[in-house]
Amino acid sequence: MFNRIFDKLSPYLPGEQPIEKKIIKLNTNENPFPPPRKVLAEIKKSVNGQLRLYPDPQATKLRRFIGEIYGFSPDWIFVGNGSDEILRLCIFAFSSVSERIAFPYPSYPLYETLSMIADRKPIKIMMNNDFTIPASFVNTFNNCVKIVANPDSPSGIFHSVKLLEETIKNSKRVFIIDEAYVDFAETDCLHFVKKYDNVIVTRSFSKSFSLAGIRLGYCFGNPELISALFSIKDSYNVNLISQSAGIAAMKNFVYMKSNCEKIIRNREWLKNKLTKLNFHVFPSSANFLFVEPPDRNAKFLYEFLKRHKIFIRYFSNIPELKNYLRITIGTQKELLTMLKFIKKFYGFK
Repeated sequence: MFNRIFDKLSPYLPGEQPIEKKIIKLNTNENPFPPPRKVLAEIKKSVNGQLRLYPDPQATKLRRFIGEIYGFSPDWIFVGNGSDEILRLCIFAFSSVSERIAFPYPSYPLYETLSMIADRKPIKIMMNNDFTIPASFVNTFNNCVKIVANPDSPSGIFHSVKLLEETIKNSKRVFIIDEAYVDFAETDCLHFVKKYDNVIVTRSFSKSFSLAGIRLGYCFGNPELISALFSIKDSYNVNLISQSAGIAAMKNFVYMKSNCEKIIRNREWLKNKLTKLNFHVFPSSANFLFVEPPDRNAKFLYEFLKRHKIFIRYFSNIPELKNYLRITIGTQKELLTMLKFIKKFYGFK
């Protein structure tokens, strides 16, 4: 009665979404700052009689506003129900059944899940010990679709642009760069889209724009690739409210950048504090820190903080990450409270 993929499918497990109140939630990389009031006003304004009508299936106005910000014409832009939908559509559009989809591992677990759902063969290329991209990712599996997150997750590491360009040059198929966290980094790979006709760069409204709840993502690519995504998407894949919110967010782009700067400052502050507590903290270009506790007992610290209603991310289902934790950058107050309990856990004053 079921698709054969269920024989081996490992469902993606997102971070916990506790329903209780009065918690500190630092486990799913949400932005601690609210979207601007103008965006909220636009969302409320869109909840009117227009809801009885279907939304623009092409998200034309939103694509135009995105293009104005980044210097692309709309035919180079696709909008989806979160960047996750775009990744799924890319796998369907640019590969066929039983073909391989290659990506570094451990990275975003959804890459494997999406590959299996599409009846493709996920190829997990093991990262170096410091979670950087290995030469095998650059030089092998060049005749299949490749995906890389940059900045990566869960490590937060920004992979060498030069190394990624080498990978693109070697690739005979579409190369997808997932830039969900790039607004917290110093640079990006967007220029590759116009330089190479086989590159897709995905972005998200969830992290930097504080709009995780509306499920909205976008990507850039050669118009021929973008046309393929339009050909296989759901009829109305992005709802009216999300399109309105996305337009308003782009109009308030400066506000988003300001919030990102606050998060970056908090990130560097927390990195220094944890380093002084003998944590190994990986370099991060995202809105989170990937850390190894001083006693490598990540699970016990995670459970201790959870008992005190502080949620951070522990990857219980990924053996290679059993000694590590990922901490979303929250407000200064949230981080101070978390640090207080970490010191209590280790007996620090």
